[in-house]
Amino acid sequence: MGFGENLHNELVFQDIQIKELSARTGIKKSTLDKYLSGKKSQPSVENAVKIAESIGVTVEYLVKGEQFSEKKIKPILSAEHKTLIDHYKQLSKFNKETIQQLIQFFLKRQ
Repeated sequence: MGFGENLHNELVFQDIQIKELSARTGIKKSTLDKYLSGKKSQPSVENAVKIAESIGVTVEYLVKGEQFSEKKIKPILSAEHKTLIDHYKQLSKFNKETIQQLIQFFLKRQ
């Protein structure tokens, strides 16, 4: 698999739309579409880093499709955070928006 296919798979897995990725990275949607379609096989190093950082993966993963074993890297998230993220991913779009609103509400009350 190449960069575009690995990126596509990760975006689907994380439920991220191209428009959102464009907003996160500052890379034009049309450029991202070219990476995903294979019309432009590899991004610049700068764009690859922006994309990888914005979706929480390594550039190597996007280029090679290889993941690091857990023994090679220290977990960034605690087990509690991972559980919260896993539960959040299972929610509908409406429920995700509701959760985000609740979080904002509670943050304002602090």
